[in-house]
Amino acid sequence: MQALHNNEAHFPNPRTFNPSRYAADFQSSSEAAHNADFSKRDQYTFGAGRRLCQGMHIAERSLFLAMSRLLWAFDFSMKKDEFGNDIVPDADALTDGVLVRPEAFPAVVTPRSEKKAEAVRAEWAKVEGKLDGRGQWKRVPEGMFSKEYVPLVG
Repeated sequence: MQALHNNEAHFPNPRTFNPSRYAADFQSSSEAAHNADFSKRDQYTFGAGRRLCQGMHIAERSLFLAMSRLLWAFDFSMKKDEFGNDIVPDADALTDGVLVRPEAFPAVVTPRSEKKAEAVRAEWAKVEGKLDGRGQWKRVPEGMFSKEYVPLVG
């Protein structure tokens, strides 16, 4: 996957943040994933061919909602060093493995207002007891698969 997304022939300067590279791309991820012309694919995160993720539309909507809510509630900025300079995350500091992600980096996350902070705290309080020590569901939430909770582990 990492090699596909960093192919310079397909994605010029792939490690450079450049949202405008998608300005003329009006396909949904599903349309792009099903496009027979691989050069029209914008990403391969959800697989390809017969191994294409059947739930990609759910994942995309969930990511959109999560990001929208984070941007609604918080301001994000770079942390400063002792001289007042921004600490810029290293775009090449990535974890190894099947799911590559950025390594942890310092950032400043502040609530946009006390009202929004309280809304986040209230929503967190509703689910906190339903999560284990790693922040994963202890049981599948009611209504997702059946009328009763289904244990995820043993």
